[in-house]
Amino acid sequence: MVTHLIKLHFILFIISHLVHSYLYQNLNGQWQIEDSKGKYNISGDVPGGIYTALIKNNIIGDPFYRDNDIKYRWIALENWTYSRNFDISIGDLKLYNIHLVAEGLDTFASLSINGMTLGSTDNMFIKYIFDIRNLLQEGKNTITIDFTSAVTMAEYLNNQSAYSLPSICPPEYHGFCHYNFIRKFEYSFSWDWGPAFPSQGIWKNIYIEKFLLPKLNSISVLPLKIGDEWSIEVDVYIDVPGEITISGEITTILEGTTLPKHVQTINITPYPQNYHYEILIPKDVEIGLWWPTGYGDQTVYTVSVILSIINTTETSNKSKTIGFRTVELVQDPVSDSYNFGASFYFRVNGVPIFLKGANWVPPDMFLERITEERISILLQSVVEANMNVLTIPGLAVYEADYFYEMTNRLGIMLIEGLMFCDAVYPTTKPFLGSVTTEVTQQVRRLKNHPSIIAWGFNDEDEVLISENWLNLTNIEIYKQDYIKLFIDTIRPIVVSEDTTRPWIPSSPSDGIYTKDNHWIANDCQSELYGDVHFYDYSSDMWNVTSYPTPRFASEYGLISWCEYETLETVLKDSDMDLFSDMCIHRTHHPQGAQQMYDECKSHMALPNSSDTVQNFKDMIYVTQINHALMMRFQTEHFRRSQNHLDLVDGKGNTMGAIFWFLADVWQAPTWSSIDFNLKWKMLHYYAKRFFSPTIISPYLEGENLHIYIVNDELPSIEERHSTTNRLQFRPMTPLEIVKKFPSNRIEDILMKTEQAIHGNVTMEMYNWATFTPLKTWNIPFKLNHTTGSVFQRPINEVQSDAGCVQNKSCFLYFYLNSKSNPTSTSWLPLTYFTHTHGVILKANIQIKNVIATSATKFTINLATNNIAPFVWINAYNISGRFSDNGFLMKDPTLHLTFTAWQPVGLDTFNKSLTVKSLMDIYK
Repeated sequence: MVTHLIKLHFILFIISHLVHSYLYQNLNGQWQIEDSKGKYNISGDVPGGIYTALIKNNIIGDPFYRDNDIKYRWIALENWTYSRNFDISIGDLKLYNIHLVAEGLDTFASLSINGMTLGSTDNMFIKYIFDIRNLLQEGKNTITIDFTSAVTMAEYLNNQSAYSLPSICPPEYHGFCHYNFIRKFEYSFSWDWGPAFPSQGIWKNIYIEKFLLPKLNSISVLPLKIGDEWSIEVDVYIDVPGEITISGEITTILEGTTLPKHVQTINITPYPQNYHYEILIPKDVEIGLWWPTGYGDQTVYTVSVILSIINTTETSNKSKTIGFRTVELVQDPVSDSYNFGASFYFRVNGVPIFLKGANWVPPDMFLERITEERISILLQSVVEANMNVLTIPGLAVYEADYFYEMTNRLGIMLIEGLMFCDAVYPTTKPFLGSVTTEVTQQVRRLKNHPSIIAWGFNDEDEVLISENWLNLTNIEIYKQDYIKLFIDTIRPIVVSEDTTRPWIPSSPSDGIYTKDNHWIANDCQSELYGDVHFYDYSSDMWNVTSYPTPRFASEYGLISWCEYETLETVLKDSDMDLFSDMCIHRTHHPQGAQQMYDECKSHMALPNSSDTVQNFKDMIYVTQINHALMMRFQTEHFRRSQNHLDLVDGKGNTMGAIFWFLADVWQAPTWSSIDFNLKWKMLHYYAKRFFSPTIISPYLEGENLHIYIVNDELPSIEERHSTTNRLQFRPMTPLEIVKKFPSNRIEDILMKTEQAIHGNVTMEMYNWATFTPLKTWNIPFKLNHTTGSVFQRPINEVQSDAGCVQNKSCFLYFYLNSKSNPTSTSWLPLTYFTHTHGVILKANIQIKNVIATSATKFTINLATNNIAPFVWINAYNISGRFSDNGFLMKDPTLHLTFTAWQPVGLDTFNKSLTVKSLMDIYK
């Protein structure tokens, strides 16, 4: 004890007279990289990976070009070594404890310093900390990280397994197998929308920490609400050098509020320490709530924690962004019992919310190329398309901190997945130990973010076992492994670390009913419980009777090609055909090319240009039309179903529509709504409409025309405009709705709102040959629900009233409330576009003028001599988005705006513009 006190006094003397107690030495930057055969010796960036290093050194070309993913397979099978020098002073060695911190190594690595072994890694999602002081020398030191191929390691672990643990690995993926044996992002081994590029390298920051006194390692912060009182739960993790025992103070500040500083004295003892405390927020301290986009403000606060060592001036500090909000996953009986199953919806701050959005995949195969600017563009595109949620699936990565900060600010809710998807996993002691560290670290890192509304343990692993996708024998073994991993190992970590959010064991699942079936339901795709994933490539996906009516649709979709200009850099002209070898190679979805062709052919006359390249361009356009309309009809079906409950089969009360998926990882036909060059596909423009807060949703079912109004955000209240004295409607504020419906029951808020919305729908019947409607109907309505039918009538009677002789000759157009300034518009063809010749006239659409309103914003005026369906305007090689696209142009003139992602000159923009519509693809 006397020795320790002498050491402590010496340290305090040194600090007060000579040095700081903490130093940071960055090891990012240039490293040397060699292969195991000694053929290559190059420099590479850190953070980074081997593929981008080889590109930078001109050893390989574009990995996405044609079939380079096959030609470059050797890279993934090779072992690569990263090394660099760094300096350490004699003072460092005499005074400091010295740790190497590697925030992300991909994936299997052995580390050494000055030729002496330091340790190893096996999980790219774990932050590793090594004590390196005893391996260092004064002056130049060398750190070496030997990476082993993740592909060969996965193969080795598979061969060593006591019994078969297969993963999904069809030949169409052109990938590698057995990703389930390793903790690496799964889609790097390939998927049905991406190639195989399982990289190696230092993919996150790496640095050295030198410290004399205890310092903050990290903090974890969680707002809590108990009753009507808020508090903040704080965990502080402290690194303690050696065997020092010392007194300190922890000061906690909630920035931007009147809450006094919270100060407590602690006794810091040897080795890493964890301090847990809770700060009650008095009711007189004003706290703003965090709301999802469309429901209120995204109020966030910064919590700062400062560690002070008593009798010194040295401090260390950490901060976290938090938001005050509550989240519930409501799974109540739909009827008086569970005969009709259970609900499945989210309440935020007591308000039920229909979740609208997409699944998220990092927008590149090479994580080091993903920039904050790229993420910002995509997240802004989410909000602009009226989405309020993204799902982070278990095949990707836990995103960078800035991603979550952006979603906090934008009000984008996240269902945060843990990284497990479409596989059965080993349950060996090393594997479970690695997973335990991974999940603990990631939940602690992320749980402060208000945008995260739920944890998802895996994607499709429950249904994979339940339906035995992999033809497993002795299925009980795999069920036991599933429970051991997700329920016995992961669940206790999540529950102990975060008491404020719901967790979902798997997606899809039967929700609450899954637990009653020992965590693996017999029917994970039940429409009466939980959530469903729905994909159908053989039925007519423009027909509303083809869709399920689930409680929650968490995945659904169809594939289409990306823009032609996006493909130009990776394909030759000779490749430009739907069924060419290269296009088939990029179509990883089994039978995807034929399915796209058949779907398009069943809904539209196919393009007929004799020019192969032009025909392919037209075919891309047709696949995007098919994709957009199918997703429109299906999503609107889900939105209409939120207030409907079938009293015979119990289906309905749908409260979520999250499609697969947002943005591409390369240039290929996929389910995405935004392509690799950040071009919005037609689907994303349609999503902006079908996810709008209020929509008109017309559809044909059998011989009947139905018109619904959907207003799925907050109920509206009527008020008189101060200047016009006209009766208008605005959304109720969260406070107003909670006061009006204090029980918070979904039936009260969603189904019994007395003044949710009312007004008039204008319906017009047009013949394709004239701008003048054949007939106009005025349909007044008063809707006591967030969604409901406002019109139903046999379509032949509607046609007869308008004098429309053939359904292929006519279409319907709709306005909500005001034709001159409508709240919402929609249109509906009366049949498919398989016989358009002689019915729809070719339109001569002209760009009359373009005006620049800023360096990134332009106004475009269009004119047409005929009605034109699916008008597609494009700014060639200029990344940005139009105010609308893929639209029906039913009037002679139309005004659009364009917002570029980067500044562009007016002349350049003007020259880039082209426009076409459906009849332009027929020669």
